[in-house]
Amino acid sequence: MSRPREIRPVDLGVCRGYEYEGDPSRTAIALPGARLNGMPALWYAFAPLYENGWRVILVWDEFVDRSEDAGDWARRRAKAAAGLAGTVRLLIAKSLTTLAAPLAADFGWPAVWLTPLFDDETMPALRRRTAPALFVGGTADPLWDGDLARELSSDVLELDGADHGLARIDHAQRVADAVAAFSGRLGP
Repeated sequence: MSRPREIRPVDLGVCRGYEYEGDPSRTAIALPGARLNGMPALWYAFAPLYENGWRVILVWDEFVDRSEDAGDWARRRAKAAAGLAGTVRLLIAKSLTTLAAPLAADFGWPAVWLTPLFDDETMPALRRRTAPALFVGGTADPLWDGDLARELSSDVLELDGADHGLARIDHAQRVADAVAAFSGRLGP
């Protein structure tokens, strides 16, 4: 009988995090939105990875100090998690942390963008990326642009009636299934 995989707190230097034990060659970084109340949507996205043996580094922080540059905040957390991860196989980012898109583009990380920000800071990186990307958003989110998401990638999950929180329980399985299918196409 195999031992249960551990979930342990980790110090990422810039913030706290959690390491969900799994295959180190398949490591995903999960970045929250501005607030941890976005955690349900993030959990829907990384739970199928963990269940399939992936290692997940979850950044556990909130963007509280609004005098700080949001892009710098997001990228510092992504870099810290990548430092612990060693090899990043997939980046999952929710809302504000899509400001880490330049890192994903620079390092060639495949990504899942949950309720992405399609703004002047993220768009150049989203357009120049070469790795696969899954975009997830909802028709009730004023920041979502389904046409733009489909222009950027053929992997798009658009949820009817979902708002920016993306926390409707009736959408959870669809998000999990989309991420599982997407990650399965990334290869070994």
